[in-house]
Amino acid sequence: MTRTWLVWLPWVVFAVLVGLRLSDPFNTTAAGMQLCGFELLALGYHVRAATRRGLTRAQRRPFWLIAAALAMLVAGGIGFSIVFTTGDKSWGPPMVVAIVARTSIVPILLAALLSFGAEPMNRRARWKLVMDVTTVLGAGLMLMWYLVLGPALSGGHLFDPLRLGSVLFSVGDVVLLVGVGTVMLRGAVAAARRPLTLLLAGTLGYLAVDTAFLYMSIRDVGPDAVIPTLLLGPVFLILLASVQRPAGTATAAARQLRGQSRLPYVALASGYGLLILAAARAGLYPWLGLVAGALLMTLGVAARQILASRENYTLVVTDSLTGLANRLQLRTDLAAAADRHRRTGRPLAVLLIDLDGFKEVNDTYGHEVGDQLLVAFADVLRRCVRDTDVPARLGGDEFAVVLPSVSGAQDATHVAERILAACHEPLVLSGHTVRLRASIGVAVAEDPADGDPADLLHRADLAMYAAKRHPTQHWVRYSPEVADARSDTFAAELAAAAERGQLRVLYQPIVDLLTGDLVAVEALVRWQHPTRGLLGPDAFIPLAERSGDIHGIGAWVLREACRQVGAWQADLPADRSLHLSVNLSPLQLERPELAGSVLEILDATGFDPHGLVVEITESALVDDRSAVPHLEALRARGVRVALDDFGTGYSSLRYLTQLPVDILKLDRCFVAELNGDPARAAVAEAVIRLSQILRMDTVAEGIEDAAQATELTLLGYRTAQGYHFARPQPAAEIERLLHQPTAV
Repeated sequence: MTRTWLVWLPWVVFAVLVGLRLSDPFNTTAAGMQLCGFELLALGYHVRAATRRGLTRAQRRPFWLIAAALAMLVAGGIGFSIVFTTGDKSWGPPMVVAIVARTSIVPILLAALLSFGAEPMNRRARWKLVMDVTTVLGAGLMLMWYLVLGPALSGGHLFDPLRLGSVLFSVGDVVLLVGVGTVMLRGAVAAARRPLTLLLAGTLGYLAVDTAFLYMSIRDVGPDAVIPTLLLGPVFLILLASVQRPAGTATAAARQLRGQSRLPYVALASGYGLLILAAARAGLYPWLGLVAGALLMTLGVAARQILASRENYTLVVTDSLTGLANRLQLRTDLAAAADRHRRTGRPLAVLLIDLDGFKEVNDTYGHEVGDQLLVAFADVLRRCVRDTDVPARLGGDEFAVVLPSVSGAQDATHVAERILAACHEPLVLSGHTVRLRASIGVAVAEDPADGDPADLLHRADLAMYAAKRHPTQHWVRYSPEVADARSDTFAAELAAAAERGQLRVLYQPIVDLLTGDLVAVEALVRWQHPTRGLLGPDAFIPLAERSGDIHGIGAWVLREACRQVGAWQADLPADRSLHLSVNLSPLQLERPELAGSVLEILDATGFDPHGLVVEITESALVDDRSAVPHLEALRARGVRVALDDFGTGYSSLRYLTQLPVDILKLDRCFVAELNGDPARAAVAEAVIRLSQILRMDTVAEGIEDAAQATELTLLGYRTAQGYHFARPQPAAEIERLLHQPTAV
């Protein structure tokens, strides 16, 4: 453990030396000797630190480099002391030693700064760093030009030793400033954060005082008056030498230094502020350096913003897991292809693809393997299509491909066959052998009047469901017969599913993150199809919405869930409660009798309205004229409203202040980003802060592991749901959980 006196000694010496200087501010020789003595003290600290036991070579390197830099400072200080004491300012040995030693400090300190570990950067991150550092370089050039370089180059003989030294030193300071900016902008590994901060503070203190020293020297206004403040740099370096471990490895988790992301903007403001100041005092020196620095800063910021805009657009239109186009990009590209199809008459095709057995892979091997399967299939799509085609992931295990230019239906079916052929090879994912199986629907628009994007997707969807009815993976091209079969069979079966007792309600627990207690359940509908097995909502809810069966299904789910949860509530102790969440489709919100129907079911089942939460998606709020009256009527009776999948839909923040919403449900895609990095938790933290300001409750969805649950708890979330706690389960399993001391 570092001794206390080792930390406080440099500050005591610093105070004594400053006091001595204030008592005799014009004794240049004494000032130089005091500065050299303090630098020697710092040198001793660093030699002692570099020879400390238990350090690796990488951990010793910064101490040795800083010791070398301090040795050069001492040599340069002695040389300048001799120069100023003797008054001989010619190119003698003391002057040469002083200038060479002082100039050599720059590469040594740069090497010390860059010896601290940082995470490897990808190509995009490196370009961002280059642009940000360019901005810092521009501001540094402007500052040094205005204070030192301009006056030095515009007056007197350039090869005068002190004048040339001032030019070399100021250029070196700019280089060192760029090095400091680079280190601050790229961040440091966690273990190196404290020592690197001290080194940066010492280096910046040295740069600031050295710039002031050069400024006064070039104007002959008594630079010896600022010599005591040169001690600030060694003070921070001595504190650095007291740190046990100077640097972590490059494999440790990266941590950014406080405020580093603002550095380019601080540089930009400083540069333009200096430009304004120079304009007010025009005529002092040439404007070349200021203008060049301003142009360099502007170039850096402009290029950085262009890069950031491209990156933001890519994030908006790209699926984060697979890297394929997302639904938004697919619609954009499909609309452009349809427009070209109408103008040229060249056929257009769409493939809609569903992975068969994907749910079983998730349930058997876990979601990590499921995600790997999706990524592997995305690679299959890339290999099977042309560069001009658009492969996309629509969500879950559903994919699509837009073929904007085909010669006919045969081209589209050949692509489908290539995809199915590529799926035959088994995959080894996390040690498990998994086979890709897919069903593909093909829709081709050959007539220019037959290329409506939404209709084309719908036809591909019908063909895909027809393909899924085959016992093996298959593709089906849309035809009127496919549509007739779809409407005559699957839709008819869905319409009668509730009457035949084929619908099921599963319940997913919502738990208290602090205690693990089960505090609510979300009711989720499933269809036990007689031949296709248990179907999730993605397989039949879109059809139910198109056919109008969604209203009957929604009412049945609410009635069944209220009956079941009401029975559980009656058996609970008086000090415990259990809430019910039920999803409402956007189409249900458009029905005039929705609120009355919900309240009628609550009255019929005896369910307390205060125990019910209705969940709506952000897309349901687009037409708030139809949604708001229903929601307000329900809230008047005590029913609460939750905004599901918050952050992924179409709403703006104004909805949260104008619409009757009580709960925000953080979408699972933001939970999946959590990995301990503050930047990855930004959205989750913003949602919890927003909910606190608006006095709303929050529920985090899609918790997959204990680390995510812990991080959400630390951010302030109190309730959550996800496979980490429990999957959607039948009523009997929920009843068993309710009787456990800690429910989940």
